[in-house]
Amino acid sequence: MSNSRSLGALKRALGTAMDPRLVFHAPVWGDPQVMSRALRDIRKDLVGAADAKPSADVMQAALARFYESQTLNNFTELKYVCYGVTVPIGKHQVRLIDRRPLFSQVLSAVEELEAQPKQFRRCYQGLLSAYFGFSDSSSGEEEDAGPGNWRRLRGFLGTKFDGVRKGARQRGEPPAWLELLGQHRNLLGEDPCAPYAGALANGDTSGLRAVCEGLGIPSSSWVWDDALMAYVRLVCSGSDTAYKRGLPGVLDLVNDRIELRLPQRLATRATALTVARYSKCEDKPEHGGLRDTALEKVGNPWLARSAWDAEVRDEAARHMVEGWLKRRLITDFFELLAQDGGADLRRLKYWLKWEPKITDMWFILGADARRNPSPEFKALRSRMAGRDRVLTDSNVLNNAFVMCIGPLLVIEFGVTGNACYVFATNDFRTDLDQRQFSLNMLKQRVGATRLSHIGPWESKFDAELGNILKSMPASKSRLYVGPAPAEQAPSSTWPAAQQLRSSNQSVAQSAGSKVPDHELVPDSSGKKLSTFDAMQITSYCRTVGIAHQDLRDKGGSFWVLMRDPSLFKSFAAKLEAQGFRYAEGKGYWLKG
Repeated sequence: MSNSRSLGALKRALGTAMDPRLVFHAPVWGDPQVMSRALRDIRKDLVGAADAKPSADVMQAALARFYESQTLNNFTELKYVCYGVTVPIGKHQVRLIDRRPLFSQVLSAVEELEAQPKQFRRCYQGLLSAYFGFSDSSSGEEEDAGPGNWRRLRGFLGTKFDGVRKGARQRGEPPAWLELLGQHRNLLGEDPCAPYAGALANGDTSGLRAVCEGLGIPSSSWVWDDALMAYVRLVCSGSDTAYKRGLPGVLDLVNDRIELRLPQRLATRATALTVARYSKCEDKPEHGGLRDTALEKVGNPWLARSAWDAEVRDEAARHMVEGWLKRRLITDFFELLAQDGGADLRRLKYWLKWEPKITDMWFILGADARRNPSPEFKALRSRMAGRDRVLTDSNVLNNAFVMCIGPLLVIEFGVTGNACYVFATNDFRTDLDQRQFSLNMLKQRVGATRLSHIGPWESKFDAELGNILKSMPASKSRLYVGPAPAEQAPSSTWPAAQQLRSSNQSVAQSAGSKVPDHELVPDSSGKKLSTFDAMQITSYCRTVGIAHQDLRDKGGSFWVLMRDPSLFKSFAAKLEAQGFRYAEGKGYWLKG
C-alpha cells in the first residue's frame, strides 16, 4: 500500500512539473541544480532520506579521518561512517568492523541519537546497508573480530528496529524500505534466509529478488549465499524421496549449471552436506553426478583424505564415494583402455568382485589414451588425476592397471597376449611414484607370479591369489604407500594414509625394536617437531604398521622405527625434510 501511495505522489509531482506553463516558462531550462533538487526529492519519496548512500570517495574520506583521529566531527560524518563500517579503508584495507574498539565507538555514537528519530533512522539505514554488504574476510587483530562484530551489528539492528519504525510513523508515512524490512524481520535473525529456501527449492527466485531490490541488497551480498545454502539444507533435511527429488537441482547449483552461483568454498560445503545425506539413504545406488561432483569439489576420497575429514566429516560418505570411484575406474580400464574384445567384460566382472579389497590403484596410460580428445577420455583422465602415469610402449594402444590388494601388487595390461603379473609389494622394484614407465619396468621377472587369461581363468585366479596371500612370508607383507599428489595435499601436511589393510598389518612393527634411552643420540639439527606434525606422523605410522616411540618427555627423541627406508621412500623423504636423521638398523629420529 505504501508503495502505491509513493508512486501516486510521484506521478502527481511529475504531472505538476510537466505543466506546459512551467516547462516552457522555467527561469533556467536545464539548470543542473534544479535537476539535482528534483532528484533529491524523488529519492526522499522512495527511500525516506534526504540523500542516498554516499559516493565511494566521500565515504572513504570520512572513514579515513575517523580511523586516524578516532573522533566523529558531526552527524554527516557519522552517517557516512555507518555506511562504511564494513568497507576496506585505504591501501591497508582495514575495516572498522574488524576493530572492536572503533566499531563499539560507532554504535555508541549512533545510540546517542535515539532521541532524534530522523537522524537516528539515517544512521540505522547506513548500518543496515553495511550489514548486508559484509563479507567474512576479517583483517582484524583478533581472529573472530569481524564475524563477531557483524553478529553484534545484527543484534543492534534487530533490537532498534521497532524504535526506528515508531519514530518514522510519528513523523508521517514511514519509508518503503523500513516497512519492507518489517515484513522480513527474519533478515535480522539467527537464520536470516531460511524462509526463502522453499521458494528456491521450487526454482522461484522472484520473492527474494523483490526483497533485495526493495532493501538495496546487492547481488554480491551474503544474503544470496545464505539463502542458497538454506535451500541446500532444506533439501538434505527431507525424507529420502524428497531429498532425491531435490538432488538434481542442488547438483546444478554447485556445478554452476544455473544462473545462481555459489562461491567455491560454499559449493564445497554444499557438496559435503549433499554427499553425507546420500550416504544415509536406505537405498543408495551409485550416483554418477554426485560422485563426479564430490571428486571435483572435495577431492579423491583416498588421496585427499584430509580434505574429506575437514569438509565432509562423514566416514560412511567417504567410503561410499571411494567405492564408487574404484568401481568406475575399474570399469573405465576394461571398457575404454583394454583391447581384448570379449575378454574385457570377463575381466571387468572379475576385478569388480575384488573392489572392496583394492586399497589403491594406478593407471599407466599409453600414447593413445593420453592424447584421445573425446569427451569420454577427457572424463576418464579427470577421474584418474593423481594416479595416472605414462607408459612408453611401441604399441600406443597398450595401457596398464596396477592394483594394491593388501600386501600384493597386481598388474593387468590392456592389449591381448599379456599375462596378469602379481608381486609382493616388497619384491616390486619400481617406484610407483615416478611419472614414466616402460613395459619392462612393469613386467619384472624377479618375484613375479604370471597368471594367464586362458580357459576358465577366473577360478584359477581365485585359487592362485588365495594361495599367495596365505603363503606370503611376513618379510614380504610390507605395505606400499604412495603420497598424495602435490596439487591435492599441501607439502606441509603428511600424506593421508591409503587405508591399506591386510591380515599381516601388524608385522611391519617388527621393523624396529625398543630403543633404550642410553642409545639416544643428541640432536644438533636445531629443528623442533610441532605437536601437529607429531600427531600426523603417529597417525600415519599406526595406519601402515610402522612402530614408533616418542621419548621426548624423558629427554629423548621421537623415533620412527623403520629399518629399511626404501620401503617407504616418500614417507622417509618427508621425515628428512622435517629434520629427522637416519640411524642404521633402527630408523629415523628427531630430538626436541
